[in-house]
Amino acid sequence: MTPVTDHEPAVPAPDTAPGTASETPSDSALTRGTARDPATLLRRLGRHVPFGTDRVLVGVVRLSRGYVERAGWCAAATGPVPAADLHAAVLACLAPLAPPRPAIPPTHAVAMVRCRRGRVVWLPTDDAWVSALAAEAGRHRLPVAETFLLTEHGWRCRTGAAAGSVPALTA
Repeated sequence: MTPVTDHEPAVPAPDTAPGTASETPSDSALTRGTARDPATLLRRLGRHVPFGTDRVLVGVVRLSRGYVERAGWCAAATGPVPAADLHAAVLACLAPLAPPRPAIPPTHAVAMVRCRRGRVVWLPTDDAWVSALAAEAGRHRLPVAETFLLTEHGWRCRTGAAAGSVPALTA
């Protein structure tokens, strides 16, 4: 699992169609300063790194503005992966993206997009990636802004009820 960082914007993700995202997102699922609409944050991540099957995207979000400063990705295996390998992959992806010195209170947060084929339902293999991100982000003193699951059928947030059909992986 070799991480790839892309600091240049890639092809923009399509705009969210009206009615595909939650109209009233829950404030409890948001980190201070992040985009109020999870679909906006997902779109911003897609502008830095294109979505692709069996990828895990990690982005560093500036809390004061809610925009993605840097993003990278690593390849994700289709089956179960040992926890140590997941942590190593997330760390290798997050290390070049994280701010050099953590601030108190935090000025940045991390967001993750797990891309895979299948239904838009969180599986134990997806939960393992989220756990690895939370652990590695904690080592960098970065809060987790949001985690997303993206398939060919649409997307879903880990926290809250936000979901939509655009963007989605190509079938």
